[in-house]
Amino acid sequence: MKKKEKIKKERPLYLKWIFALIPLALALILYFVMPYFPFAAEYIFAQGIYRIVSFPIEWIVSVFPFSLTELVVILAVPALITLLIIFIRRLIKSQNKGKTAEKAARFICWCLSIFLLVFMITDGVNFSRYSVGDLMELPSRKYTKEELYIVMSDIAAKASEIRETLPEGEDGCAVLTVSLNDILLLADDTFDEISDEYPFFQTAVWRVKPVMLSHLWSYTGYTGVYCPWLLESSVNVDTPVFDIPHTTTHELAHTMAFARENECNFISYLACINSNQPDFIYSGLVQAYIYTANALYAADYEMWADAFTKNCSEKFIRDLDKHNAYWASFKGEVMEKSEEFNDTFIKVNGDKNGVLSYDLMVELVLRYYDSLGYFD
Repeated sequence: MKKKEKIKKERPLYLKWIFALIPLALALILYFVMPYFPFAAEYIFAQGIYRIVSFPIEWIVSVFPFSLTELVVILAVPALITLLIIFIRRLIKSQNKGKTAEKAARFICWCLSIFLLVFMITDGVNFSRYSVGDLMELPSRKYTKEELYIVMSDIAAKASEIRETLPEGEDGCAVLTVSLNDILLLADDTFDEISDEYPFFQTAVWRVKPVMLSHLWSYTGYTGVYCPWLLESSVNVDTPVFDIPHTTTHELAHTMAFARENECNFISYLACINSNQPDFIYSGLVQAYIYTANALYAADYEMWADAFTKNCSEKFIRDLDKHNAYWASFKGEVMEKSEEFNDTFIKVNGDKNGVLSYDLMVELVLRYYDSLGYFD
C-alpha cells in the first residue's frame, strides 16, 4: 500500500500577521507600562536583562577597530535599493502579485517589530529607570546662583590648573598626552575608581570606535552615538581633541543602560575627574565648565564675569575659543534639523524637557558638589 502523503497545513493569514506583530506589541507594552514601574526598569531590565544580553555582545563588538554603526549607515542606502529592485523583479514575475506584495509587507512589518523591541530592551526601557542622582543618593534641593558661582569658579580653577601641565599644538591649544587610539582604549578604565563605590557604572565595552566620516558628521552637531542595536559606542574624532575624552565616556555611559543625555554627561564628568589620566580629567572639567558657565551667564551676568575673570587662565580660554569656533563653523540647516530630530527623540522617550534636559547636567553637578560639602 502507498503511504498517504501528509498535507502540510498552511497557517491562516491572520495568524501570520499576529506573529509578525507580537514583537511590536511587546515593545509598546514596555513603552507605555515601564514608566510606572521604575523599580522593575532598574533591577529587572537595566541591572538585569540588559546586562545579560548586552555584556557578551559589547565585548565581541569591541574586537572590531572600526565603527560597525558607521558601516551599517553607509551600506543602508545601497542595501535598501537592492532589496527594492529584488522585490520589483519578483513582483513582475509573480503569478499572484497580491500575495507577493502581502509577503513583502509582512516581512517589513516583522523587521520593524523586531527593530523596535530590541530598541526598547537595550535603550528605551532605560529612560524609565531610577535617576543617577537618586542611585548615588545625592542631596536634592533648590540651589542658588551663589552656589552655582562657587561651582563654576572651582571647575574653572581646576581646569586652568591642569591645563598648565598639558602640551600644546602650533595653535597654542591643548593636545593629547597620548594617542587618540589610546584614548579610545583607555575610556573604560576611567570608570574603575567610581565603579567600586557605584557598581551600576559597569560596561563590557573595552574599545570606543572612531567615526571615519567625522568631519562630515560635525555638520549634524553630534559628537558621539550609541547604537542600541549593535550595543556600540562611536565618537566624532574631528572635534577639538580635548573634547574627545569626555565624549568617549559619555557614550560608554549609554552602554551602562543610562539613556538620559544629561545623566550621561554627568556620569562622564564624574568618571573623567576621578581618573588618573590628565586628558580625561581636563576634558571632563572643560565640559562641566561649559554647562555651569552657560547656566550662571543666564542667571547673573556680573557673577559669571567675576568667576570667569578670576579663575579662567589664558590657556584655558584659548581652548574654549577653539571649541566655540569649531562648532560655529558647522552651523546651518543640517545642524538645526538634527537638533529638532534629537529634541523629538528625547521627548518621545519620556523627557518633556527635550534638548533642554542637557541643562539638567548642571543640577547633577550642583548636587554632587553638595554631597562633597562645598556649600556647608
